[in-house]
Amino acid sequence: MAKKLKIYLDAEVLVVPHFSGIGHYTLELLRALDDIIEDRNDIQITLGVYFRNIGKIKSYGFRNFRFRKTPFPMRISNGLKIRGLQPYYDLFFGRYIYIFPNYTSWPLLFSKSISMIYDLSFEYHSEYVEPRNQKFLSDNVKKTVKNSTRIVTISENSKKEILDFYNLDPSKIKIVYPGVDQSSFFRWPKNEIAKVKARYGIHGKYILFVGNIEPRKNLKNLLLAYEKLPKSTRKEYSLLLVGARGWLDDEIFKIIERLRIAGNFIQQPLGWVEDKDRAALYSGASLFVYPSKYEGFGIPPVEAMACGVPVVTSDNSSLPEAAGKAAKYVNADSIDQLQTTIQHILSEEGNQAKRQTMVEEGYKQVDKFSWQEQAEKLLELTLEVANE
Repeated sequence: MAKKLKIYLDAEVLVVPHFSGIGHYTLELLRALDDIIEDRNDIQITLGVYFRNIGKIKSYGFRNFRFRKTPFPMRISNGLKIRGLQPYYDLFFGRYIYIFPNYTSWPLLFSKSISMIYDLSFEYHSEYVEPRNQKFLSDNVKKTVKNSTRIVTISENSKKEILDFYNLDPSKIKIVYPGVDQSSFFRWPKNEIAKVKARYGIHGKYILFVGNIEPRKNLKNLLLAYEKLPKSTRKEYSLLLVGARGWLDDEIFKIIERLRIAGNFIQQPLGWVEDKDRAALYSGASLFVYPSKYEGFGIPPVEAMACGVPVVTSDNSSLPEAAGKAAKYVNADSIDQLQTTIQHILSEEGNQAKRQTMVEEGYKQVDKFSWQEQAEKLLELTLEVANE
C-alpha cells in the first residue's frame, strides 16, 4: 500500500487583518489544491494557525483539509526568529512535508520543507523596504534557503536573482506562478460596474492603478506623468488609485494634494475596496497603468487583462514575463515616456481595432496563468521531495 503524503502548511498569512499579495497567492493555491485532492485518499493537507485564529481559517470553507492549532502568534514567531530561538517545528507537529509560504521558515529536526521566496527586493532594492523589515528578511531568508529542501518562487527573474545571490544549484528552485481566477476576473457588464463605482464614490472615465501606495510602485512618476497629459485628457479621464497605504508615502500624498488643488482629478475609493469588487473596477477602466520599479511577478496587470482592459507597465524585473506581448512597456524612470504612452493609447480609444488587439492579446496572456495548473506543479514538487 502506498504511503500517504502528509503536507503541513503554515497558514498564518491567511489570518492577518489586511491581505497582502502573499495572502492572495496562498489562498488561491489552497483553493485549487482543495479541488485537486477531493477524491484522493493518498494526500493529507493540514493547515496550521495560532489557536485564536482557527475560526478565521475555517471560514474559508475548505472541504478537504485538516486544521492544527499552533502555540505562537505571528508576533511571537517573528520575535523568536529575530533572536534565533526557534524550536524545531516538527517536534510539535510530527513528520510532514512542511510548506512555509512567507519567506521565512522554522527549523526542522527530521522533516523536509518547501519555502516560498517571492523576490529579493529586500536585497537588490533595499531602498524600497522598511529598514527593520529589510534586516529581518536578510537575516532570516538566508537561513531559510540553507535549511529548506526546495525553494518555490514566482518568476524566472526571481529564480535567477535567488540562484545568483545565494549561489544555489538550479535544481533546488521551482517556479510556481501566480494565477488568475477567470470565474472572478472577467469583463463585467456596465450596469454592475456602475453599481460598484457608486458604492465607492467613483465617477466618470478613469485611468486605473491597483497596488500599495509606496515608492516601489512608482506612483510619484505616474502622478507627474498624469499631470503632463493635455488638460482635455485630464478633464475626460481621472486617475484612480486603488490600494492600501504602504510606507514612505508622504511625498506621494503631497503630490496628490498639490494636483487636486491645481484642478487635477485624482480619485481614491471612499473606504477599503473589497476583493469581490476589484474585477468591476478593472472592467470600468479605460486604461490600466502599473509603472512599478520592481516586481517579483506583478499580478495586477494580468488581472486587468482578464477584465478586458489595455495595460501599460514597466519594462523591468519580471513584468515583461507577466504581461507578455499584450502590454505596452515604458522605462519606469521616464515620466515623458509614461505620459506619451498613456496619451497615445487614450487618444486611440475611438479606434476600437487597435484597442481590441491589445485586449485580445491580453486574454491570451491570462490563459497562461491557471491556479489549477500551478497547484498541480506544487503538488508534483511536494511528491518529488517526499520520494527523495
